[in-house]
Amino acid sequence: MDKRYQVFISSTFVDLVDERREVMQALLEMDCMPAGMELFPAANEDQWTLIKGVIEQSDYYLVVLGGRYGSMTEEGTSYTEKEYDYAVELGIPVMGFVIADPDAIPQGKTDKSDAAAAKLDEFRAKVQTRMTKAWRDGPDLAGKVALGLTHLIKKHPRPGWVRGDQAMTAETRVKIAELEKKVAQFEKKEIETSSAGATQINENMAHGSEEVELSFRHKGLSDFHGRVDEIATISYAWDDLVSLLGPFMIHEASETMLRETMDSHIFSDVRQGTGSWSEVRANEEVSVTDSSWGAIILQLRAVRLITNGTKKRGVSDKAVYWKLTQAGDDYLVALRAVPSAAKQEDNG
Repeated sequence: MDKRYQVFISSTFVDLVDERREVMQALLEMDCMPAGMELFPAANEDQWTLIKGVIEQSDYYLVVLGGRYGSMTEEGTSYTEKEYDYAVELGIPVMGFVIADPDAIPQGKTDKSDAAAAKLDEFRAKVQTRMTKAWRDGPDLAGKVALGLTHLIKKHPRPGWVRGDQAMTAETRVKIAELEKKVAQFEKKEIETSSAGATQINENMAHGSEEVELSFRHKGLSDFHGRVDEIATISYAWDDLVSLLGPFMIHEASETMLRETMDSHIFSDVRQGTGSWSEVRANEEVSVTDSSWGAIILQLRAVRLITNGTKKRGVSDKAVYWKLTQAGDDYLVALRAVPSAAKQEDNG
């Protein structure tokens, strides 16, 4: 993967315009991205905040020292030195380029103030405690930058920048797919732990032999061959409903299938005369009302017997699925399992 490195160039400006141009040209020929004060866009933020942001985004930092200390901040430190200190603080690899013969610098490109000259000497000594190279003129500086940066890149590899269409390599895609798979597994485990992990039913909610009255709709023909569409009621103990629907939810069941099972059960019971009336013919329809079905689901959830299904299904499958919690599974087993006849006799 081809990388391009952003390199921050720090120096005084007016006295080193030509030298900075040589350095930038050398960096561009190395496929690096030079960053410096002449490239800063106009912005509303203060100068130092802008400079810090560019340094933070850079992979390497180069400082070029000539004959001037440079304009100073309110604290009395030049911006060049402040930039250098910030790059060192961030751990960005730095390299210094110091003028080989300070006495040969033309008078117009040196500090007029003895105080500034003294600060420059101190700064130069600080820079020379790290990797530095001496330079004589612009072309010499450009060559030293190219060689020095090549060495710096080998010794201190950095993230760099890549084209967007090259960032997603085959290896990266495989790693992302593996991570997505792990995330999905963790999410599934969390859902199962938080919902299906209920080990005790909520005794405060109606359950067991307590009864619930359900409304159902009857559609068919009357004795006089007219259409019938009536609402009637039938009562069941909650344990009857758990015993009826629970086995289907051991391995998850769609709400549509569960509701059809409930409808068939009501149809059968009403035809046998267990409801408020029994005039239902074989070719007629019986269906639990939406409100009664909602009450069943809500109550089973409140008792902590069921929870939402978690199995992955196709995008086209829009059905709602329900499954037993651990407490629900234990409750169903205790409700429907057949005890040993021999044990019953022994206990009797």
